[in-house]
Amino acid sequence: MPARATRLVIDVDTGIDDAFALLYACASPRARLVGVSTVVGNVDLASATRNTSAVLALARRAEVPVWPGCAAPMLRAQNDARLFHGPSGLGYAELPEPAAKPAPMHAIDAILAAASVEPGALTLVATGPLTNIAAALLREPALPRLLGRLVLMGGAYREGGNVTPAAEFNIWHDPEAARIVFRAFAADGAAPLVAVGLDVTRQAQLRPADLDHLERRCSGLPHGPALLRFLHDSSRHYFDTMEKHTGARVFTLHDPLAVAAAIDPSLIVTQRATVEVETTGTLTSGMTVADWRGVWGRPPNVDVAIEVEAPRFLADFLDAMERLARG
Repeated sequence: MPARATRLVIDVDTGIDDAFALLYACASPRARLVGVSTVVGNVDLASATRNTSAVLALARRAEVPVWPGCAAPMLRAQNDARLFHGPSGLGYAELPEPAAKPAPMHAIDAILAAASVEPGALTLVATGPLTNIAAALLREPALPRLLGRLVLMGGAYREGGNVTPAAEFNIWHDPEAARIVFRAFAADGAAPLVAVGLDVTRQAQLRPADLDHLERRCSGLPHGPALLRFLHDSSRHYFDTMEKHTGARVFTLHDPLAVAAAIDPSLIVTQRATVEVETTGTLTSGMTVADWRGVWGRPPNVDVAIEVEAPRFLADFLDAMERLARG
């Protein structure tokens, strides 16, 4: 008997890897995508919302509602990651203007409504800054008890950051929001908070040869040309930027790994830890400080991903893209 599909809401700031994560979720038979909320982060809110709708249309899932959310961090000036994601957020790719309009409901209301339909059944996946999630918690502090799980792409727990030596971008972009979220999931009865951070996402890498292999697999499939064009054109910008900065043409699949771990938790190994988010440090703002040895004497609040079956994840991701190409 097939396993019950995971009921998902994904909160995104759709740049390139968010787009790949959405395509993966749309292609997975083990996921039931309830809706997608958008937040400022990699790009501004309007671009994130437009990109999200366009990617869902590419996946032939235009019926999935897109709920725009917060347009600025809680207390900080807005920053972005267009250096890696390009001016539009989708690299060199160009997608048609989506016919579907964003849903009229605000992301905060939509997340709370989706969690309340069947308490304990919804997995919320955050692949961008945690502004929407924190705002929803301020509105309804019981949210951690309504969710089945919160899986987030964010943080660096034993490794250095990617936007500063200490901090990963999603947490750094709105550390006050991240602190609210991490503390809320320390409460009694809270659902598990699973953090898929740089410690494991840096092991999940796509290379140009993988896309070339996928193109051969998708040859002759009805939806292959449009999908492969998007995958090549969007990732090429990321490859170019990484080559300039590191000398290697690699694309780290940060957000797709978080979605994959939400659908198939066996892909990762986690360790419980007490985690706090630094908000005031001059050099460490946005740092996820993990107390691995119990120095604080406080109960753990986060299941931190410390290992990943990266080859199995990459194979599953490529299989999912072939399913989309097949239709």
